[in-house]
Amino acid sequence: MRFKYLLILSAITAISAGCTVQDVCFGIQSADKMICAVSRDYGISAKQMAQLASQAARERGALVRYFGNDVGPVTVIIRDTGIAYHEPPSTIYLSSRHISNSHAITAHEMTHLLTQGWASRVLKEGLAVYAQYRFGEQQGWPNYKRSVHVAARRWLADDQNDIQSLQDSEPMLRTRQGNRRQLLAAYSLSGSWVMWIIEEKLKGDVAAFMKQLYRSGRYQSTLRQSRNQLEKEWRQFVLDGT
Repeated sequence: MRFKYLLILSAITAISAGCTVQDVCFGIQSADKMICAVSRDYGISAKQMAQLASQAARERGALVRYFGNDVGPVTVIIRDTGIAYHEPPSTIYLSSRHISNSHAITAHEMTHLLTQGWASRVLKEGLAVYAQYRFGEQQGWPNYKRSVHVAARRWLADDQNDIQSLQDSEPMLRTRQGNRRQLLAAYSLSGSWVMWIIEEKLKGDVAAFMKQLYRSGRYQSTLRQSRNQLEKEWRQFVLDGT
């Protein structure tokens, strides 16, 4: 067992030095060799790692097809502490608690790797929340078991919540200087906003979203309405529970 983890630590060193998953994977590799799952936590079993690698590989394939973009093989590194985050061009970090609680949002972080270049944090994080909901095999931050719109409605209807708009959400997502409730609200509202735009306004045309809005932020030219007009319409849609 100790030898196994020494090999894994060697793999981490090699990966951070610039090697890709195709060069070295001393962790658990998915069958298609597109995912290398590496653990820094002795409490995570080989079975859990294999399941994670398979899940991430399926999600990666779905997201590559959906976005029409690829970054090649992806390394997923499990740590015993910390939050989930991504490191371009092709590394994702998760906490072991995400694995133990079945809240591994690999699709969320994979989306960030595949969709670099954004006009706002609301669009960036909103797209990742939406993609996790649609393509993730597990549900975690920020909506967990709820649908994205239901999670957003909870925060919009809460008079005690001080994150009530996209304008409130943008600085919170940029700095992350807020409490857990504020961050949950900011991520949930952003996810619902992007989901509404793609599914309701663009009728599922994600290519148009990526080409015309995601990297420009030009709501008027893309959707023929100002952001303020769109936000009023979206809020009503969410609160009505349509």
